[in-house]
Amino acid sequence: MAFDPKHLPEDPKVLQQMVLDLIAQLDRECNERDKIESLLRELLDAKRNRKSEQLSADQLVLFAAAWQARQAEAEAPAKPDGSDDDDATPGAGESAPKKRTGGRHPLPQHLARMHRA
Repeated sequence: MAFDPKHLPEDPKVLQQMVLDLIAQLDRECNERDKIESLLRELLDAKRNRKSEQLSADQLVLFAAAWQARQAEAEAPAKPDGSDDDDATPGAGESAPKKRTGGRHPLPQHLARMHRA
């Protein structure tokens, strides 16, 4: 929204609300820019990797889907009560990442064992 500096409201409460709204808008735009930069960094890193590690067309489709979802989030109107889902309790619904162990897993017991001579 564009403001004409010559026709700003005189009421300090209205001006304070305008400043708060502009700060919230700036925060949302900064967050969106950070998400886009992160996605671009991932894509560029994947492009620079060795041939065997490059993204397939299917993986690029997933990036496009993620991009469209983020665009839809950005275009969705803010909640009328002013609450954001991003301010939810940190760690809620998240489980600790499982530690990956290396190496092969043992073969299942039901498989017949054959020894080479």
